[in-house]
Amino acid sequence: MFRSINLEMSLKPFKRTDDEYIRSVCVRAFEQWKPLLRDREIISIMLWTGDGSELIDYKGSLDDEFDWCHYIGTAKHEWLSENDPPGLSPHTKKRNYIADPPKMTYRIVKKIVETIKDEGKKMFPCSKIKVGTTFDIGPEFSYSKFKYERHTEITMGDRADGFPFIDATALLSADDYPYAAYPSGVPEGTPFGTLLGKQSAIFLPEMGFDYLWLSNGLGFSADPWSKIGKVFDGENYHIDKLIKTKKLVFDFWRLFKEACPDIPLETRGTNNSVGIDYATDGVPLYDIYRANPTMIAPPNSPWAALNDNYGLEIMGHMTRVCNLPNDLFPFRYYIHDPWWVNSPWYDRYEGYPGDIYLPMAISRIDKNGKAQSANKLNILSIDNSFGEMPEACVTEPLPHLLKAEKDAPDEPAPFVWVYPMKEYTTSEDADVLAEMNIGDNYICDAINDGFPLCSVVSTDNFVGHSADVYKKSVLISPVPESTDVENKLRELAESGIGIIFYGTKARLSEVTPLKGAVKVDVADGPSMLRKAAEKFGYIIDFTCRGGEELQKPPTMLISRSDGAFMFGVYNCNTTSEARLRFPLGAPVLLGGETEIKDGVAHYHFSRGEHRECRFIVDQKEGIVSVRERAPVNTVYRRRISISGLENATVYFFPEKGCEDSAIATLEPSHHDLPIPLDGFTLIRDEKYGTYLKGENLTGDFFFLMGHKEK
Repeated sequence: MFRSINLEMSLKPFKRTDDEYIRSVCVRAFEQWKPLLRDREIISIMLWTGDGSELIDYKGSLDDEFDWCHYIGTAKHEWLSENDPPGLSPHTKKRNYIADPPKMTYRIVKKIVETIKDEGKKMFPCSKIKVGTTFDIGPEFSYSKFKYERHTEITMGDRADGFPFIDATALLSADDYPYAAYPSGVPEGTPFGTLLGKQSAIFLPEMGFDYLWLSNGLGFSADPWSKIGKVFDGENYHIDKLIKTKKLVFDFWRLFKEACPDIPLETRGTNNSVGIDYATDGVPLYDIYRANPTMIAPPNSPWAALNDNYGLEIMGHMTRVCNLPNDLFPFRYYIHDPWWVNSPWYDRYEGYPGDIYLPMAISRIDKNGKAQSANKLNILSIDNSFGEMPEACVTEPLPHLLKAEKDAPDEPAPFVWVYPMKEYTTSEDADVLAEMNIGDNYICDAINDGFPLCSVVSTDNFVGHSADVYKKSVLISPVPESTDVENKLRELAESGIGIIFYGTKARLSEVTPLKGAVKVDVADGPSMLRKAAEKFGYIIDFTCRGGEELQKPPTMLISRSDGAFMFGVYNCNTTSEARLRFPLGAPVLLGGETEIKDGVAHYHFSRGEHRECRFIVDQKEGIVSVRERAPVNTVYRRRISISGLENATVYFFPEKGCEDSAIATLEPSHHDLPIPLDGFTLIRDEKYGTYLKGENLTGDFFFLMGHKEK
């Protein structure tokens, strides 16, 4: 369940800055999202005021004006002129979002923050109401004299629309600007982290902000969208640079915390994974988490899904949440962009909820062996590029957000990734850097190729778990970097748990043969991970038709929730065919039909789906249908029909707490209590779960569940 909901918004909805108008905007924001916000422990609004330069430039005077995010397009660009085509890309010329946008002062922003907290507390008196602000590394949101005039020495490369990003590890040249923390200017050699921390320690409390969001990889990488960096140049890994760089990255966090010990940090992170960030840019995330127990881990990247690279989004997110600095597990959903004239709910996702259900299918296994799902939700953003807050972009995705919360994973998925965050981010071996970089990219490609991997455990949690945690799962592991991990994998393999190792051929040769384990050479391609799963009874195969861009299989994640298998799907080609079989038989999803051929279920998924599966059917051929039916009975709360069975063995997985009340019956009378059929057995199977099993079934049947045990 979401403990914390964070609504992100720019200042654009505040098209006037009088008290009455400010209050009306705040009230509307809370009213629109009320079904999501009620009964939450924490409700926060994160204000995209500008690019963060207003924080750095703060002199201590509330009546000073500052440049804010009133632009469409990159703020560093030149203005669109009367002679330019009006449809010129905002990546070429900037323009105002409305004619004559209001001037902004710090006093106005302080008033907005106060009003948000006041109206939030009125509407949600039992919740903690918080407001945060942001700092971004690039040129996008407002014009920054700090970055692009006073301190060009800390910006590097051509990163966004040809303009450089801040390197958080850089040292500042001396200046004479009267910062609130340095009234006579910053001294020569001041670390950027120190200036940001000291300014934050003054600015945030004076404005009423409760936390700071570090945007677009700030604190992690100066080039958060690239797969090359200070350590990896595209060909070679430079260990001398790694040792120096990871110290500088860690020092940013240390210096910020020393200068600003009481302000919590939230983070966006990079578009890449823990392993790729460390191998390319020396980001020691394991140590950063341990040193900053109040920070919020980076959420899933919004960029990857916008480019149909769900594999990168899912893989990268799992690597960052396998360990956490605290118990908050973030998920961020992108419905509007306040700057680039796109509202992803419509023009990226086409109104399909794939980027809700896929990242929400992710679970991490905590140190106690329990599956944890996302409990912190950010929404970027509740306003669009024109400062509008359309009702439809609330009412349409909102039911899916709530359903994804209800159906969140509550036990390990069929496939669990054993991820070595600690080993990866402490290594100083070039061969290990290469292996982690290749391995993380391989898992990304495998997920894009349809491998349903959505559960992760860190190696330091994994070694403390008993085999019981993973009885229902197949483990996916790189070649172990730790003897403890290798020994634990051997122990689990000997207990009958399936294991798939992946890595380069050279590293795989170092793995001691384990009973039942399979090795996958990454050079053989991502489809080999699906092929390896066949050894453990899983057939996951696809046929894709059309041009090159349509050859990508569906991204399909399979999690476990309330006894069921939950399917989350993004399908870039709706003519593609999926063929599925589990160890017990063919999965038959609720709310449709499947054709079973030679024991394998065949599906054509829509663009984005979230489907519940409580039936596994082992039969040779036929079209099987599963539909929800009205129970029309006070004893039973759910009634599900299954039809088209031909000499089938059926496994029905009831909801948790309903196992002992589950029955199979023929067409029940609306006037009498349904009569359970003989020949069905409730089996508590440590390998697959609890199910009601019937054999040699032909025809149509109903399966009923009673009320949940309390």
